[in-house]
Amino acid sequence: MFDKKKIILNSVRSFKKQNKKVNLFFSNLSEDALQRLEINKNNNCSILEILAKNSIFSEKLEEKKYKSEVSQTFFSNEFKFNKKKFIVYDNALSTIENEKFDYCISFFPAFNKEELTSVLQSTYRVLKYSGKFLFLFFASDSCLKLKNIFYDIFKSASHNMFVPSPDILLLGNITSTIGYKNVVVDKSNFIITNSEPKDLWFFIRDLGVSNYLYNRNRKTISKYNYNKLCETIKLLLTENGKITNQISINYLIGTKKS
Repeated sequence: MFDKKKIILNSVRSFKKQNKKVNLFFSNLSEDALQRLEINKNNNCSILEILAKNSIFSEKLEEKKYKSEVSQTFFSNEFKFNKKKFIVYDNALSTIENEKFDYCISFFPAFNKEELTSVLQSTYRVLKYSGKFLFLFFASDSCLKLKNIFYDIFKSASHNMFVPSPDILLLGNITSTIGYKNVVVDKSNFIITNSEPKDLWFFIRDLGVSNYLYNRNRKTISKYNYNKLCETIKLLLTENGKITNQISINYLIGTKKS
């Protein structure tokens, strides 16, 4: 279902951290995550960031002087960026011992239903008792106006242009079935502004979430359709001189309790 090579490429782009708007977005999400996980900054804690897209979350912890040690997982053992706490990823988190971490977090992980179940089970295993996890997913209505423009212009060719979002009820049900307590699926909205349509593509690319479906449409769009797309975006999404998009994020959180 997912193209592993494209996921790796996405993460390489995101780790470069060259887009100030993306960096600010991740910084805001990290602030939000710290509040939701209720991490006590005065207690020593260990945190696992699963399929990390950059180092912004760990840098936020350092900036706010949290007493924490962050490990990160990634698909490839060639992608280290001089990180000391680096773990090659698999769904079973097989190189990590039981009850290792106080918290686990993942920003926009690429999981299908079966992988999500497996990863949540593995996360449960590596969490200490009373430990928490937080996964952030794009909601199905995220950038809905932008998606509708693509659907209208490209018609049938728009099939598989966007990675599907996990169902909010499915997220909660899977998590509860595994044994997590205090399971919450919450939602927040963010307004992202850009000056030009091309800035949207750079934001999505540098966020590390470009379409990674294996059967995505890889054909180059015509110049006519591209120009039509850009003009329609300007017409329908411009507010106060800026192109605006509402990004909706689902937060899945749970606690390991006996």
